[in-house]
Amino acid sequence: MNEAKFTLTPQNARGVMRSIWDNLNGWFENGNLEITIRPRKSKRSVEQNRRLWKIYGELADKAWSGGRRYSAETWHEYCKGVLLGFDIKAMPDGTEVKMPISTTTLNTAEMAEYQNNIQAWAAIEFGIIWEF
Repeated sequence: MNEAKFTLTPQNARGVMRSIWDNLNGWFENGNLEITIRPRKSKRSVEQNRRLWKIYGELADKAWSGGRRYSAETWHEYCKGVLLGFDIKAMPDGTEVKMPISTTTLNTAEMAEYQNNIQAWAAIEFGIIWEF
């Protein structure tokens, strides 16, 4: 077993905890276990994803940088790196590649903040007036 995740609610807590207890011996075959309990954060919503790509589309249509426009996909990669940061990934040949952090890691609150930051930055940088 690599990992098991459970979502506890007041309605299912007893059953989930019983299942965990009943399976512990099998899980211990690979060594000690780590248990973390934290509040559940909702993943970003479909509506947020749709809105994010609308923002990137507006950037593609209205933002000029270095005398040219860029695609929504390019703005997606650029904004992730600038606003979320980068991960360094080791490659098989020993080199390292700097990759923007994925927006799929964001929960709903973090996605809302990310979108607000893009819009604020683009309003200042390119004078874009957002109507949504």
